[in-house]
Amino acid sequence: MVAPVTKFWRRDEPELDEFGRIVKGGMWDHQREWWAMDTFIRLLVGGYGSGKTNPLCKRMIELALYNAPVPVAVVSPTFPMARQTVVRTLVELLAGKERLLPGAFTWRHNRTSHEFFLKYRDREGTIIYYSGDNPDALKGPNLAAVGFDEPFIQPYESFVQMLARIRHPKAKRMEINLTGTPEQLNWGYELAEGDLREQHDVGVVHASTKSNKALSPAYYERLENTFDDKAIGAYLEGQFVNLAAGLVFHAFDADRHVVDTEKPDNAVPFVGMDFNVNPMAFCVGWRQVDETGQTKRIHFEREYEVPNSDTQDACIVVKQDYPTVRDCYPDPSCKQRSTSAPGGKTDASFIRDAGMIVHAPSKAWPLRDSFNAVNGAFKHDRLTVAPACKKLKRYLRTFSHELMNRQEDLKHLLDAMRYPVTYLMPVGKTAVQSEVFF
Repeated sequence: MVAPVTKFWRRDEPELDEFGRIVKGGMWDHQREWWAMDTFIRLLVGGYGSGKTNPLCKRMIELALYNAPVPVAVVSPTFPMARQTVVRTLVELLAGKERLLPGAFTWRHNRTSHEFFLKYRDREGTIIYYSGDNPDALKGPNLAAVGFDEPFIQPYESFVQMLARIRHPKAKRMEINLTGTPEQLNWGYELAEGDLREQHDVGVVHASTKSNKALSPAYYERLENTFDDKAIGAYLEGQFVNLAAGLVFHAFDADRHVVDTEKPDNAVPFVGMDFNVNPMAFCVGWRQVDETGQTKRIHFEREYEVPNSDTQDACIVVKQDYPTVRDCYPDPSCKQRSTSAPGGKTDASFIRDAGMIVHAPSKAWPLRDSFNAVNGAFKHDRLTVAPACKKLKRYLRTFSHELMNRQEDLKHLLDAMRYPVTYLMPVGKTAVQSEVFF
């Protein structure tokens, strides 16, 4: 049984103008396949930009109207993410329907209670949106259906909590819809392909980024040219890939990436810095830029692990050995107060006092994004290390997901290396404008 408001959304191919922009909505092949599934749990697993949030929101609107007055819910990883994706998409879809159905369809959004109220002819539906970052907070009214946006970066407990809430006795159509990008071999993989699938009534559709024909081919090519092979499988092809097994920096090849090279004329020197007392770790290198100032290559030429040191000492060493360095890419925690600093000074203030500019995001990148950035740079030979960086070379060949918690002594120098790479060569969700502190 499919949700019965069958004429509410177009199912045929979207219409594009001469520039490849959608001028009349519809559904791509993978979206229609997912929409037509008759299982209780329905997964649409796709690459970046493949078209996942839009059909999820369409589905929840239709389910809200069909099950009216029983509410349905959508769960996002956080409320900020909900505002950027689910809420924005719901508003666009609902506003579009109101224009197409004047007088027959109306809606309103209560931002305080996180609810959308819809009215179509004699039906009055409700969509509640939640944040999945706190499973204990997902308690409330009984529901008819639930949708998860990017479920695989949410706790499994959130899924279990919402599964238990689909129990309203007056619901006409009960189902759970999950749409997102695969993230590691976690509970999402178990639900799609593993043991959990055997416990539930589950249907799965996988979609490549290329499935969205409104995307420019250049979008796929840009990401393909920055991701490594494992990340391409997950984030472009929508397949569950074991990104958390084996070496963290698996794309590093000492034969290709350890090179003794001359600094080009357009090279810009910099330092990457991790904050730790024993050792204080930092890496000095240079980046080659194109005519627009974009980073095309990064080379690390010297590593430092200084025992019983601090940020102020590290800055002194850098300015003594490399007086032309002005750019510093440190641990994003640099703007917090340093525990060893007098008068509440921060690590960032010590760096500025040394005459350098601090480049750091407003918050730390997800580790998976940072690791993907480094692996992508190695894969495409945009990142190299000098033979003098002997520890960095050894750490890159040793640091593993399985032993990470017991390899703390390797972590600091690797962090000093990955901070500038992630900032200057971001991939995927990390590829956003970062905050710069002067």
